[in-house]
Amino acid sequence: MAEIKRTILQINGVWIPDPSALQWGLQSVSDQNAGRTTDGKMHVNLITRKRKLELQWNGVDFATASEILRAVNPETFNVTYLDALTNTRLTKEFYVGDRTAPVYSYTDGYRWYSNVSFNIIEV
Repeated sequence: MAEIKRTILQINGVWIPDPSALQWGLQSVSDQNAGRTTDGKMHVNLITRKRKLELQWNGVDFATASEILRAVNPETFNVTYLDALTNTRLTKEFYVGDRTAPVYSYTDGYRWYSNVSFNIIEV
């Protein structure tokens, strides 16, 4: 079996297998008074901005899937990644959303998930 590439993400200081897809996002968080006034003007009332990474690994064997899922199992964890906004490697604290891993095959010697996917959101 080919060695799994590990150059893109570190979780709690440990390199994890490179994802098949990584989508970077930036979410704006506004306070409860944000919205449009009767004259149609938008009041954003920005509190902060938080990063969100959408991650997916395709064709993952059971052992690798377990490694990836265990890395994001704590309530929060530090992630080091290349940030699209700053074009630098950043380390930030994240939490994980819902995780999925649909089974592709469960035969002896060929146990694979079609993919493992989840979003991680900056704390």
